[in-house]
Amino acid sequence: MTVTALHTAFRPDWLTHPGGPLAWQPGLTWRGLHVLVTGGTRGLGRALVKALLARGAAVTATGTDEARLAAARRALPEARWLACDLIDPAERRDLLQALAGVPLDAVIHHAGLKAPRDFGAPGTADEAPLADELDLNLLAPIALTQALWPALRQSAAQRRAGIVALTPAPWARGPHSTSPVQQAAQAGLQAFAQSLRLHSEARGDGVRVLCAQPGVNSACDPWAPLHDAANTLLDALEDGEEEWTWDAAGSLQRSLGGSLVGRLY
Repeated sequence: MTVTALHTAFRPDWLTHPGGPLAWQPGLTWRGLHVLVTGGTRGLGRALVKALLARGAAVTATGTDEARLAAARRALPEARWLACDLIDPAERRDLLQALAGVPLDAVIHHAGLKAPRDFGAPGTADEAPLADELDLNLLAPIALTQALWPALRQSAAQRRAGIVALTPAPWARGPHSTSPVQQAAQAGLQAFAQSLRLHSEARGDGVRVLCAQPGVNSACDPWAPLHDAANTLLDALEDGEEEWTWDAAGSLQRSLGGSLVGRLY
């Protein structure tokens, strides 16, 4: 089912804060802000949706799996859940249409794909096409950020927020021998974040950019709950940080219920 089929009336007054227009204060507060979370139906994405709602934000979240979307709607009905395969440009356009006319203050890119690959075994069928892995991990967040930039710039100009956070799901661990394509996308997205930050500063757009760094500390707590990871990430954004590492809340691999392989969105 596409975003268009799921689209329902969504008026700006859904975002109204009981105390009136959100006043700018030193540091970021999430209350009354509208945040888009991609890949919000499981793992850290789901935890981020829950944590944002608890902090008073209005949340739109995306996913692709109908069963997980249905479960997410039951568990967190306060959020607006949309089906969107971000690999598909047409579905990205549907998502943008669903967001049109509604103020947007931040986007957290969490949808990701990690497919194991063996370059030494010609003819071996890969789990996912190369293009899909690169599209979801690199092209989709870049294209979506570009399309949403005017709304984020307006949020920054109104001294509400204006945030881009790049936190793809497969980055919980550092480099791995079976994920060279995902690692290439990771390097590209980190470079994109650095350049985008300079672009925003040079233009005076005021949009802040945070990029997650893969965990590298093997001694980090493997039992770190996802809600801890979500809250440390939101705290980093509130504090104006430009980077956040998965080690800040420990390894997520065990918390996600096993190997970080496949579509995590």
